[in-house]
Amino acid sequence: MKEAGIERVAVIGAGLMGFGVAVEFARFGYQVSIYNTREETSQQAMRQARETLDLMAETELITGEEADAAYGRIHPTTDIAEAASGADFVHESVLEVLDIKKEVFARLDELCPPSVILATNTSGLRVTDIATVTKHPERVLVTHYFQPPHFVPLVEVAGGEKTDRALVEKAARMLRGMRKKVVVIDVELPGFVGNRLQGAIAREVRSLVDQGVCTPEMIDDVISFGFGRRMAYTGYFKRMDLIGLDFGYRASQGRGVPAWGPVAERVERGELGMKSGKGFYEWPGDTAKKLHRRLNTELIRLMKQDMEAGLI
Repeated sequence: MKEAGIERVAVIGAGLMGFGVAVEFARFGYQVSIYNTREETSQQAMRQARETLDLMAETELITGEEADAAYGRIHPTTDIAEAASGADFVHESVLEVLDIKKEVFARLDELCPPSVILATNTSGLRVTDIATVTKHPERVLVTHYFQPPHFVPLVEVAGGEKTDRALVEKAARMLRGMRKKVVVIDVELPGFVGNRLQGAIAREVRSLVDQGVCTPEMIDDVISFGFGRRMAYTGYFKRMDLIGLDFGYRASQGRGVPAWGPVAERVERGELGMKSGKGFYEWPGDTAKKLHRRLNTELIRLMKQDMEAGLI
């Protein structure tokens, strides 16, 4: 479903992330201009878009006709003014360098009327810092995708100190209409949420490798064939509810350390997770059973794939 008032989208920087963002907008009916500084990179983006849309059709995410129509809505250019002309929403995905992003946003601020939302795909810079070069910082916000953006549903949406909250909500609503899973972050935090979680894992990964405990291959096997596989379906807190909050509570007691406050409070109230019908989530009726079944069904599907590929 298209967002009211938004018909044309400009993607500034159609590289690793940008071409996939363009594909997403195009397949949901938006006319999309993609801007790269060189003709060859624009053509590469178009080839990647074609390959991606063909794969979507091959796997029956969309039909072949829908793939062709989406491809026809993507228009490459090496002229940023041409890309921004008539756009109702602009998504920037250039190099993660503050000075480069400032240069782009200063130019976009000149080219686009004040009503146009200017979004950055920054993964770690502050929106407030990027928006300092604009005359209209209220329309600058973050729509942070995860690679590959056309296959990973999550988009983190956040504003800066001067961002209009109504525009944050509008961007979130637009993305939900494109079947994205939107998380709106109300605190301006470097790295937002997803990259901070990945960063915490990365620090431990580097430590284990540096200490000689693990090889890179061992790390990847532990994640891919272990906890990473189940977390795709339960996240962190649903997993705690599934196991039972009392399990972690007693484990902490056994180690002689206090349980995490939110866990201890729930256990003391008898909120043990799925087994009691409430933990961090509420589990009415057969919702817990359905999650169990989905998890187990998907784990079996992946296990069969691995067996067929000779990975296990």
